[in-house]
Amino acid sequence: MKSSDTIAAISTAYGFSGIGVVRVSGKNVSKLIKKFFGKTLKPRHAYLKKIYYQKKILDEVVVIYFKKPKSYTGEDMCEIHAHGNPVILETITDLITSNYARHAKPGEFTERAFLNNKIDLLQAESVSDLIASSNISAAQSAATSLQGEFSKHIKILENMLLDLRSKIESSINFPEDEIPEIDKRTFKDMITNLEKNFKDILSIATTGEVLNQKIKYVVVGRPNVGKSSLINSILNTESSIVSAHAGTTRDSIRYDVKIDNFIISITDTAGLRSTRNLIEKEGIERTKKSLSEANRVLYVVDAKVGFTKSDEKLIKKFEIKNYDVVFNKIDLLKEKARIQKTKHYSAVFLSAKNKIGLKFLKKIMSEHYKSNNSLESTVIARKRHIENIKAGLEQLYIAKKHLDNYHLEFFAEEIRIIHKLVSSIIGDDSITEKMLDKIFSDFCIGK
Repeated sequence: MKSSDTIAAISTAYGFSGIGVVRVSGKNVSKLIKKFFGKTLKPRHAYLKKIYYQKKILDEVVVIYFKKPKSYTGEDMCEIHAHGNPVILETITDLITSNYARHAKPGEFTERAFLNNKIDLLQAESVSDLIASSNISAAQSAATSLQGEFSKHIKILENMLLDLRSKIESSINFPEDEIPEIDKRTFKDMITNLEKNFKDILSIATTGEVLNQKIKYVVVGRPNVGKSSLINSILNTESSIVSAHAGTTRDSIRYDVKIDNFIISITDTAGLRSTRNLIEKEGIERTKKSLSEANRVLYVVDAKVGFTKSDEKLIKKFEIKNYDVVFNKIDLLKEKARIQKTKHYSAVFLSAKNKIGLKFLKKIMSEHYKSNNSLESTVIARKRHIENIKAGLEQLYIAKKHLDNYHLEFFAEEIRIIHKLVSSIIGDDSITEKMLDKIFSDFCIGK
């Protein structure tokens, strides 16, 4: 499963910035350093060096060499800190990969850290979760998992199962109907303790999974009420397609926006109405799908028209729940008319065009986020972890029945299965290359 190739990639996000980093890992790192910079470098020291392209200076860079095993991957590593111009960084990467290395796959540096026993699989996944965190609490919990806190919980469970398996093995020579009573009592006590630990970890993991998710907002309403204009105002951009023609936004388009210290997902949708147009029908079907996945809905209406019975019917027809009604275009209303429109429950009044009331809307969205993520967790968990913990708990109930019926061999087999489920969370010998590829494919390149 281990690769002997030397790998290279840009580790910083694409775009222009003050600094960009090219990372290299593998057996050819020393050769590369000598070729590019003329001499070997002392590990963990920063060197100011020039790098050349076609015999002309390309950039002045800071180079740091990490000698194995004291590196992120456990292999020889080199980091080249250049100016953050994509052209410069890509040229440096091309120079390296043309002679000494190949381009790294997504997450391959972290995968090598796992394969070289620098971190376990749970910690490896925490690296990706830390990078993708949508709020401070999620980032802190991911960092805690990266330090091995979640792994400690899993290892305690793993050791309890190992202890139980060893005790079962010492009793396995007895006939099925002659399990010593002292052993049976011991096994029952151990199962009770295991069940408690499984439930405690499941509670922690479930909370951690919720914390790891963005709150999903969907913006809906009848055509031409200013849904896309509203999203553009929230994003402070003109990236969403805006047109005076009804039904322009036919696709559901998702954006991530930072409000306070949170990242919130906002989906722009097709206008809700009855139509025979096949393309618009498809857009409305996508809107339905987005609504089914939403945590919260902004139902936009034209303030000049108001919230009508047609809107009530659409909300009922599309089973829209957890919504705020946004009265847009209030700049076109007279003050008296504006007051008359303020009687609707859970309403926000604004002008997307003039950005009147936008601050208030963002405040409401922030409060919804806080209430949706009120649970606190010390760790970040993934669906994979929760599925394994749940499966282990179900198997434990089956094992309990076998013990009650004096079926010791069946009991032993169930405990073995549970042990395997738990061990695979942190990455044991049963983890296949295919499983690792699936896990690390979600990582960014260069990490």
